[in-house]
Amino acid sequence: MRLESFAAIRLPNESARIMRSVVEEAGLAWKPLLSEAGIPADIMDEPNGLLSGAQELRLQDVFIQATRHIPGAWFRAGLQYRLMSYGPLGLAILTADTFGAGLRLMTSFLALTYSLMHYSIVEEPGEVIAIAADDAQVPANQREFTQERALGSATQFLNDIHHSLSPISRIETVLDASHGRHECEAVLGIPIIFGAPVTKWIFKPGVAQAPLPMASPLLEKTYEKLCERLVGEARAADEIVGQVYALLVRTVRRFPGAPEICRDLHLSERTLYRRLADQGLTLGQMMDQVREQRATYLLNNTAMSIEAIAEALGFAETASFSRAFKRWKGMSPLRYRGRTVT
Repeated sequence: MRLESFAAIRLPNESARIMRSVVEEAGLAWKPLLSEAGIPADIMDEPNGLLSGAQELRLQDVFIQATRHIPGAWFRAGLQYRLMSYGPLGLAILTADTFGAGLRLMTSFLALTYSLMHYSIVEEPGEVIAIAADDAQVPANQREFTQERALGSATQFLNDIHHSLSPISRIETVLDASHGRHECEAVLGIPIIFGAPVTKWIFKPGVAQAPLPMASPLLEKTYEKLCERLVGEARAADEIVGQVYALLVRTVRRFPGAPEICRDLHLSERTLYRRLADQGLTLGQMMDQVREQRATYLLNNTAMSIEAIAEALGFAETASFSRAFKRWKGMSPLRYRGRTVT
């Protein structure tokens, strides 16, 4: 899924609450992380609170940095994502006719899954045999977290579709068994093959045809329409965000200010700021994102010095660039370049 499309979606605050519980169980302070992600604290206390996809991704970033040292933390977080954590999507799946129909609903509304992972159905003639997960659209610094969390969250998701079915025969993951992940198999009670070329959840024969106990065509259609509306609203908002993003990407050195952007896009500044705020974004955050992407590319693909990269990105001082990069990636530009080369 495209980053820009996910950024525009509105999601329940359940994922943020799960991350908070993991942080607090580890004895870490939660409010500084929320502040670092730029998310108002009151959103967490609202029973029906919503976050934009952009806010969710920023929160995932700071959560990753805060918990990276805790073996198995991301898997344990994943275990807390139950089917009802996904709001209308979970309800639509529960009321589908069969297990296979529920899977097709899931893959139709991936923007509502709190993740940039792309899930697809693997079929053989007349039979659904697996769900595969592709992390190509996930930012590099989030891939390990996303894959480990999915060992818990996607497994719970599939099991929750039909509690008595136990649909999964085995799991294959691109991850290795380090960092406490060797315990996942015992926790799930499902064989796990580590170091696989593609992450997959392999199903038992005939599972896709199994009827679901809460099947209701009327309710399924109701919740499916709600999912369509949520995704449709995100696409409309995404159009403006995408246009702003394209302008920033085309900029060589000095980013345009809000008046210039609004003139180019034929918008009022009030409309621009409202559309960005609806998605939990600011113009400064979008500029920061473009700088991060450029910095990563230049460090990975050129021999430019750190000083030259800082200047190319518009930083007045190399030290300012280094501080910004450490905030983005959790390490200095020099260390990042050394890690990617080796």
